[in-house]
Amino acid sequence: MTRLQRLPRKKLAVLMAGLLSSTATAALAAGVATDAAGANEVSAVTVNAARLDPEVTSRTRQETAPNVIETVTQEEVRKLPDINAGEAIARLPGAALSVDTGQGRWVNIRGLDADLTSTTYGGVHLPPTNPVSPQNGGRAFAFDTFPTGMIGSLTITKTNKPEQDAEALGGTVEITPKAIPDGRDHFLELRAGTGEQYSRKTGVVDLSASGGFRFGGAGEDKPFSFVGSLSYYKDALGTDDRRAAFIDKSTSPNLAWSNMTQAYYQFHRTTKGVGGELAYQPDANNRFYARYLYSGYVEDVERDRWVVKTAGASVQNPDGSITSGVKQFDKSLRYMQEQVSLNIAEIGGENQIGAAKVDYHVAFAEGRDYRPYDNIATYTAKPGAASINYNQADYRYPSYTIIGANQLDPSTYGLASVTDNTQLYRTREWTAAVNASLPTHFTGASDEELKVGASARLRTNTHQFNPYTSTAVPAVSLSGVVYGSPIYYYQDHYANGQNISVDGSRNLFQGGAGAGFATNPAANAFAGGAVQQDNREDVYAAYAQEQMTFGKLGILAGLRVETTHASYSGNTSVPTGTTGAGGERGGQTPTFNGSTLLPVSSKADYTNLFPSVQARYELRPDLILRASYSSTIARPGFNQIDPAATIDVANNVVAMGNPNLKPITSNNLDLSVEGYLPHGGIASFNVFDKELSNYIFGRTVFGGITDPVVLGALGNQSTATQVVTYGNIASARAVGFELNYDQKFSFLPGVLSGLGTSLNYTYVDSSGQIRPGENGPLPSTSRNNANAALYWEDDRLSVRGAVSYVGRSLLFVGASRAVDQFTEARLAADLSASYALSPTFSVYVAGRNLLNTAHTITEGSKNRVIQREMFGPAVLVGFTAAL
Repeated sequence: MTRLQRLPRKKLAVLMAGLLSSTATAALAAGVATDAAGANEVSAVTVNAARLDPEVTSRTRQETAPNVIETVTQEEVRKLPDINAGEAIARLPGAALSVDTGQGRWVNIRGLDADLTSTTYGGVHLPPTNPVSPQNGGRAFAFDTFPTGMIGSLTITKTNKPEQDAEALGGTVEITPKAIPDGRDHFLELRAGTGEQYSRKTGVVDLSASGGFRFGGAGEDKPFSFVGSLSYYKDALGTDDRRAAFIDKSTSPNLAWSNMTQAYYQFHRTTKGVGGELAYQPDANNRFYARYLYSGYVEDVERDRWVVKTAGASVQNPDGSITSGVKQFDKSLRYMQEQVSLNIAEIGGENQIGAAKVDYHVAFAEGRDYRPYDNIATYTAKPGAASINYNQADYRYPSYTIIGANQLDPSTYGLASVTDNTQLYRTREWTAAVNASLPTHFTGASDEELKVGASARLRTNTHQFNPYTSTAVPAVSLSGVVYGSPIYYYQDHYANGQNISVDGSRNLFQGGAGAGFATNPAANAFAGGAVQQDNREDVYAAYAQEQMTFGKLGILAGLRVETTHASYSGNTSVPTGTTGAGGERGGQTPTFNGSTLLPVSSKADYTNLFPSVQARYELRPDLILRASYSSTIARPGFNQIDPAATIDVANNVVAMGNPNLKPITSNNLDLSVEGYLPHGGIASFNVFDKELSNYIFGRTVFGGITDPVVLGALGNQSTATQVVTYGNIASARAVGFELNYDQKFSFLPGVLSGLGTSLNYTYVDSSGQIRPGENGPLPSTSRNNANAALYWEDDRLSVRGAVSYVGRSLLFVGASRAVDQFTEARLAADLSASYALSPTFSVYVAGRNLLNTAHTITEGSKNRVIQREMFGPAVLVGFTAAL
């Protein structure tokens, strides 16, 4: 249990505030319940109807759970224009969304990085589908892979039970498959929509269907069932992106650029999902099932980018502007296809054997990111005596003027280089698990039981990279491959010149076989082998837990043990002939330009115990107090623990993973009070404290290298080697609280009785040693996060407006505070309305990202913007049917 006396005063105050405010929350719940009773309303937890409202269903699950969870059904998700599971889950208390390319991609829980969030589908752990995560751990599940049309419900588990995988440091997001509603033998749900993305005036197609039925047997006995889901979402979102890199030298002005980039993106994405479950239930005691899911997208990316690179001295002018010399202009086209997919196959069963209940499953899951091509053609202009004058007084829209050159004239640019590559990132996981529960009789309670189980998760993670870099290119002018009118973008603030033709670039390059192109195959093979990874990670687990009830007090307690056996492999480039370049590590790979790729590997074996105690006390049927202690783990990211190194002998610099990293572990304390209101409402307060050990940070250190291969490659250096790597810190902490209030004001008179509101707020104060001797917030921790919605609804009409706020967070730890990178706060707004034409058919209209709030990254301070990206709003219309 957390020792409160060790907490600093500020964090102790947070915990004490949580305990004191429990009384206020309980009083609020009691008052509202009394008002509701006076209005002849029925409490959500006592509703007994053939078909409960989705809010009542979710809230009942939360109220009866032995641990701390938040949950939402697909019907609730559809009330706002969320197009993937991440956007929906981020509206719940404690969750925050990270956005990329205009969609929600990663979910942080309680201020901890997305790599520390675990995701499951029907209890099967989901592998990462996109290897690029904010903190480079490569373990986070990318939620833009999973469309909302494939969801039955979503649940955040915040306090782990022993029966759950311990790899859930921030928490676990469970995506539950669709199911036939209780009391029915069939269902069918259809959705068809269209719309417009305003960033590029492009269309949207939104189609989904889910259905199920029971069949077989004689008469009403239908032991077989099938449930299937289909989803298709197509859009062509465009983003306007502006970036800057600062010189960061004492001899230059603070805001002086080393380069500035303008990028005009066009994405063509088609997201598809298909899933189904075939089940056989011959009687009430036995059920067997087979389940399959595919979900993913194919995205074609076109990026027209213009870059100005500065040179010479940069001068601060009296009016605040800066003048820098121009080294060159680059105009480039990147055309890429990315195929991202998730595949799951599972078979399992549930059996009642005497008094014992047994369930089991075996499953295969694969996350895959395949890029068949990623081509960048760069055209360069080098003006003789040009300069750029720029002013960043408005750091959102800096102004600039090019002096002495026309950067928009394509005839001044010539083809300088072409790169291309094929990449495959793939993570596969095989799972087997069995659980058994048996009633016990220590207290005589009907829900008392002992549950035990065991599981195995066998994971492989690979990265294959096949690059092409030109060594010669034909003499081609940019004017021969551009088309159309000049582009003015970023809300017409900047000219970006004419776009480069994708077809023109393809015809010119011809897969490297075009006239005038040449490359060095040995160099390409060497570069590909340098980043290759092949990792294995096996986790075996067993647990035992007991659930008991003593009157109004419910206790669930137990212990989980997990043992991990892992091996990680890669290649390190060392000078040919270096000590260790061969033999001990499996021999040499081909050499190039005096260097050899040496296979390197490392192993990790460790066992961890995870105790858990969950207490639930029922003050009243609609007022619950909870206290829990749980423990969890996060294993190092594959990039972080990679044993390979990149060695720059000339500059005495090494970039490498750290094969000696320990996993992060956490002891978690939760205290909460939950008041349940009519119609699925709630008023709750939760305070939490996560005590973290061995937190992993990016590190720049000097010396300390022990790897004999790296030491041999460096030779005798006169100064300590600069090492860019990762390391554990002994301890870190995330402490905070969550407020949640959701109520329909049915006690108001007349038309006002349709009003309701949903509000939640999360405060997180995290701390760790981000640099030696210096504490700071943990990466990805937003101190303040909030969601708010105002709605009106009756049996036919529903109107809902919502805003979501994610506070500023640390993105990257630099060598000093001056170069730390931050993701700036973002406020987003959405609006949706639907009208039921009949009990079966409804129409809807919705607006996404109505504020068009930019995704902004800064360095050091808020006026040093290194990236600012806008996606534009979208409007969606369509109809739904439920049969």
